Amino acid sequence: MKNIFSKFFKKETEHLEKETDKVISACISLMIEVSMADQSIDDEEIESLKKTLSEKFDVEGSEIENLIIEGKETQKESTSLYDFTRVINDDFSFEEKFKLIKSMWEIAFADGNIDKYEEYVIRKVSDLIYISNDDFIKAKLEVKDENS
Repeated sequence: MKNIFSKFFKKETEHLEKETDKVISACISLMIEVSMADQSIDDEEIESLKKTLSEKFDVEGSEIENLIIEGKETQKESTSLYDFTRVINDDFSFEEKFKLIKSMWEIAFADGNIDKYEEYVIRKVSDLIYISNDDFIKAKLEVKDENS
């Protein structure tokens, strides 16, 4: 009997881990989309991405490089932002979505220059995850103030 329960809970835990990986992968892919919007990824943007993964997603240092590599591949293979934003909409609360948008702004600000394409990507993601224009601007201003 104990064996049956342990198998069931193991499967449930594995399912939760896969869902969590899927959400983190979607977030990373969206953040990479921002960093690549201007056709180059600066070292500052990569460092900002690593910091975000470590601090906001509790990803351990050893996993960060692998997740970034996987995120780049996923981002390259995707044909639209919808693939990622659908996962975010399914799993994130408003507060988590707002934090994601702030994280995207942090990456965009990391190199000291907001490219119009970076802003476009963040705006598009905001729209797709139902973040209002007011909250989009609020996130941008909060990050800008933190970086000043």
